[in-house]
Amino acid sequence: MSTRSTSMSTSMTTALIYTRVSSEEQAREGVSLDAQLGECRRYGAQHGWVVGPEYQDVLSGKRDDRPAYQALLAEVRRVRAMGQPVVVVVFRLDRLGRRILERVRCREELKTLGVPVHSVREGGEVSDLVSNVLAAVAEEEIRTLGERVSVAKQHIAEGGWYVGGRAPWGYRSRPATPEERAQGAPTMVLEADPVEMPWVQETFRRAATGETIQAVYRWIRLLPSDARGGRAMPYQAVRKLMASPIYIARPLHGNSDVLARPPARWPALVDDATWQRIREHVAQHRHVPRQASRRYLLAGFLRCHACGARMHGHMRHGVPRYRCTAARLGAEARIRACYCELRGEPLETMVREQIASVVDVAVTNVPELRAALDRAWAVLRTPATLQDELQERQRQHLLRAVEQARARLTKAAVLFADGDIDKPGYELLRDKARLDLDAATEALDRLQVVEPGIALPPLETVLAAAEGWGAAMREGDVAARREVLAALIDRVVPVRVGRGQYDVEVSWTPLGEGLRAVAVPSAGIPERSAA
Repeated sequence: MSTRSTSMSTSMTTALIYTRVSSEEQAREGVSLDAQLGECRRYGAQHGWVVGPEYQDVLSGKRDDRPAYQALLAEVRRVRAMGQPVVVVVFRLDRLGRRILERVRCREELKTLGVPVHSVREGGEVSDLVSNVLAAVAEEEIRTLGERVSVAKQHIAEGGWYVGGRAPWGYRSRPATPEERAQGAPTMVLEADPVEMPWVQETFRRAATGETIQAVYRWIRLLPSDARGGRAMPYQAVRKLMASPIYIARPLHGNSDVLARPPARWPALVDDATWQRIREHVAQHRHVPRQASRRYLLAGFLRCHACGARMHGHMRHGVPRYRCTAARLGAEARIRACYCELRGEPLETMVREQIASVVDVAVTNVPELRAALDRAWAVLRTPATLQDELQERQRQHLLRAVEQARARLTKAAVLFADGDIDKPGYELLRDKARLDLDAATEALDRLQVVEPGIALPPLETVLAAAEGWGAAMREGDVAARREVLAALIDRVVPVRVGRGQYDVEVSWTPLGEGLRAVAVPSAGIPERSAA
């Protein structure tokens, strides 16, 4: 009797229930996880199955890496390896996923294991044909849904509203007013969070006054959880935050010049000047990494003549030297075994002399030389040739032709959709616009792109600053000299001229190159330093 009872208990079928929603589906169709779970439990009870583990995902059916879905398959394999009967129960077959390839693969695996799949809404088990058709329909439905959602999000973003999930740090979501909804707003819009906003503004203030992003990150990590809105705020999130146009009320996408984008419909937490100052600090840091000690003039500028890696400064027996950083870069280094090391004083002296010679000539008060500088600087700030101007005009003309052809394509599609033209008429307009679009695009590809000229400031502005540069190079400390180097040079490469003897090759910034272009012909400065 005992043996018979054990045999009956082990032969009972276990029902593994899987339910899933994505946030969009739950909001659109109102099919909650609880509703699915209740239906599946009742279905299993009606068939006399033992309800086993239940698995739930709140993820898109396009993802095959859903944790609960993968756990369900792992449990099926484990139970069947033990020889016990099992069945998978879902509310609808599309709950298993919306990718037809994964649906077919999953179905074939379950068939091989002898595990049937029962769908409550489809009436139980379905044939392979019906299952594959339903899978194709589900995949097509999610594709068209994705297109509709993308169009809706684009429309909302073009209206100046925030499109995203969780509100950024410093903001919170509130229901849109009827007036805002009439203007195209989504159901929830952004407003400043009174608790988090002061901390965000302090974050930007610290970065704008010269603190490194690393220092700001460490400060944020020490804030109370309420100030951070419960966010973990890792370093990469802080870097992204400091560059986000959201905080100056600009859209995430658009013109490459963020400040030229139209203002958005949420409040700015930071003014444009502060945000731009931070971006300039970050750009300057990429050009010349800051050094904590401020003892080495060429740190960040000097490149190894052997492998091209940066060289960092250090003291050796009381003498400043520069050593290649390639050994620190590991696999990223071009030559991993480079340990080049050079004495610092001769290199620094040569760089200071080259810069001082250019600056001293630029600030001279000799009237004839000043007039020559004015003329040379004016040439640098104007287009090089008339051909460049003509080419730029042609490029602008072709760009207008492209936009006009695209507009004609759109207009033809609207006329066809509204029934104002028939299909042959639409195809005629479409083909003509496509020919014009292709011709203009090909002409643009063949046209050599006109490189923008150097954005040089007025000469008087530069000369006024250059007077301070000369004093800094002669009498200033390392920090002041590095500010001059950052404005005028991009990098310095040592050139070996003999045993233990080196010259330097300087690559100048556009501003430095502009000063050299007016100073070298005027004073006969050797051009060996240009690179």
